[in-house]
Amino acid sequence: MKKKIVSILAVLVMLFSVTACGSSSGPAKGAAKIITDCAGRTVEIPEEPQRVACLYASTAHMMAMLDEGDKIVGAPGGVKSDVLMQMKYPQIKETATPYQEGSINVEELLRVEADMALVRYSTASNKGEVEKLEKVGIPYVVVDYTTIEELQNAIDVMGKVFNKEEQAQKYIQFQKDTIEMVNGKLKDVAEENWPSVYHSVNEAIRTDGEGDICGEIMNLAAVKNISIEKRVQAGGDKTYTTLEEIYKWDPFAFIANESSVTDYILSDSKWEGLTAVKNKKVYTLPVGATRWCHPGSMEAHMGVLAVAKLFYPDKFADMDLEAYTSDYYQEYFDLKLDHKAVKKILSGEGMRMSNSPAQ
Repeated sequence: MKKKIVSILAVLVMLFSVTACGSSSGPAKGAAKIITDCAGRTVEIPEEPQRVACLYASTAHMMAMLDEGDKIVGAPGGVKSDVLMQMKYPQIKETATPYQEGSINVEELLRVEADMALVRYSTASNKGEVEKLEKVGIPYVVVDYTTIEELQNAIDVMGKVFNKEEQAQKYIQFQKDTIEMVNGKLKDVAEENWPSVYHSVNEAIRTDGEGDICGEIMNLAAVKNISIEKRVQAGGDKTYTTLEEIYKWDPFAFIANESSVTDYILSDSKWEGLTAVKNKKVYTLPVGATRWCHPGSMEAHMGVLAVAKLFYPDKFADMDLEAYTSDYYQEYFDLKLDHKAVKKILSGEGMRMSNSPAQ
């Protein structure tokens, strides 16, 4: 109890010093600008943000794409374990983690002197969490999405935040071009012939719910997302089903964005009665800057491409996914990857370091 009281007093002292002496962060200390965020809020932020706390993993990946990752002073543990993020920004491993299990650590934000925070919808709608930011004078921008169109708007917002509108628009156009290319190759595939596929999101029985961006990714790849087809209700940030339900659905194939889940499904006897497992149609999706088919991925277009090529190899016979992936990361993340690194990305294995918790 004594330690808890001391900790609370320490935070109160820091809050008092910020209030009494004037905040050392936020737009008040320099030029400011007004932007509109993904929640439609009009917010004043620094003209040139320098110390940014990413309280949502996707925002850190977007900053990397915009060549602004060196300004990250706080990020989720999962971002710190990303191999490509570590390759581009080695210092990311030592970055503070001011947001865990849905709670903002204000003491950490003050310690790293954040001048702006990037948050998702769920944080912005939590009055208690928002008040933490408001009390210390740290402006926050909501950057979140549940569809590909909203994702592109989120990238546009990030471009405005960091004065990189042209770079953001170039990336958005590449997303559109990739999806259009996939659509062109699959235009003759009738919907009734789409394979039914179950998607494991990090855990075997965690999956997609109605309104999830992963359902859109799979539909654009001419694949039926079985959990959405069966109207599984989204459960907030994470949606779960049961093995019993999966047996009832008995999908044609499984895709997972975590290789350990693929290994588990193929090796655990509880799953062996499923048709897809018997036929060894259990696949791991690529993992690059993000997991390509994940609700929070900024690389949804690459997920569309990977899923489409996986289930329609004949229609993509003339398409070199390795070369496309290599060019993509060099052009948009300034990462020159060798053959081995690209193979690793496409295998979905070894792209998260084990010394940080996966998120």
